Amino acid sequence: MSAVMGLVESAWFFRRGRQYVRIVRVDRRGAGLSLVVDGPDSSHVENHFDDSMACAVHQCELERQLVTREFHLERVIAPKKPRTAPVLTIPARVPPQGPAAA
Repeated sequence: MSAVMGLVESAWFFRRGRQYVRIVRVDRRGAGLSLVVDGPDSSHVENHFDDSMACAVHQCELERQLVTREFHLERVIAPKKPRTAPVLTIPARVPPQGPAAA
């Protein structure tokens, strides 16, 4: 299991026959980003980056290497953005009218 703590931004799954590679991008909450690469087989590598551009460049290179080794992108999973709370509209209080109000 990975020692990287943070919020998962996205995950990419590549497949070649029965072999899989999973690339997970993790936001380390102010400490940069990590790319966690699992596979093929039991391989596990964590790469840490201070900025998102360096992370993206490294990820592109990893993906290029996978494609040249005949892996195919099978799916991408991006966590859904947190839903915003529903807006509750409370009408302004209207003073009672009519004979009962007197």
